Amino acid sequence: MPYCAYCKTSILDIRQKCPNCGSTRYLNEEAPPTAEPKVEVHTVYVEKPVYVERPVYTERTIIRQGESAHSWLTALLLCLLLGGIGAHRFYVGKGFTGFLYLITFGVFGVGWLIDLILILTGSFHDKQGFPLRRN
Repeated sequence: MPYCAYCKTSILDIRQKCPNCGSTRYLNEEAPPTAEPKVEVHTVYVEKPVYVERPVYTERTIIRQGESAHSWLTALLLCLLLGGIGAHRFYVGKGFTGFLYLITFGVFGVGWLIDLILILTGSFHDKQGFPLRRN
């Protein structure tokens, strides 16, 4: 009796496909089936996942409209510690006046004192004219 060459199932009618695997290849009884394990190979296509980058919001990036991105506390500390060289002016984007403070030691100490009072009262603004952000 013939059998399937792939799955070793006995075949009754050679003119039809194998009822188990659908093969049309058969072997005769002279070549007995081997005891090889049946191995099935299937190709599986997996859809590649799509990753969407979402913005990460931190406390520093959330700024209300009409408010500076620069911190009031940082400007105050820079003015106290390095006000004579204009570090607080460089911090808020006022580079030209920062350079003037640098070469004149805070416009001889008077401009530095005025900036310190403006920062403490909340009247100091950045380059765009927005008040500094309170933490």
